[in-house]
Amino acid sequence: MKKIIVAFLSLNLLLLASNQERDLQAVFIGRLAQFVQWNHPKEHLFRITIIGNNPFGDLLNRLYKKKKIDGKSVEIQYITRLEEIGQTDILFVALENQQEIQKVILYAIKNSILTIGTQRGFAQRGGIVQLSFVMQKPHLVINHKTAQYSNIKIQAPLLAIAQEIIKGDE
Repeated sequence: MKKIIVAFLSLNLLLLASNQERDLQAVFIGRLAQFVQWNHPKEHLFRITIIGNNPFGDLLNRLYKKKKIDGKSVEIQYITRLEEIGQTDILFVALENQQEIQKVILYAIKNSILTIGTQRGFAQRGGIVQLSFVMQKPHLVINHKTAQYSNIKIQAPLLAIAQEIIKGDE
């Protein structure tokens, strides 16, 4: 019985930690945008798109409902396929299939979209920001080379907090 209680408490702690990480990711998506400059035509809305299994529920809608990013109202869209992306500023990649992830990254590079992913090796495969948390502190891997190819400028304060930067042309 004692083992069952310990297992149950461990599971609850794991779920709590998972929810905290999810909440931190949701907040961080908007924070990252403050340190990024896009080189594409200005839209009236700032779009954040989640592709794949939405890990946030309605949290992003609640967080960004009345917020502005880059002086624009925020629109959140949830999609499952590459063909649905359209024009967006930030693309949070929550896909599991590596081939699909690679296709999405290539699309994002061609369309000046900031990609964020939590998968191990995401930045090494061409994603711009690989985001994880260690003891509730952000751990960023930034692919500066891909950002440059995408015509996206990442400002120095964001680069300064990255644990790893994949460099491009300076």
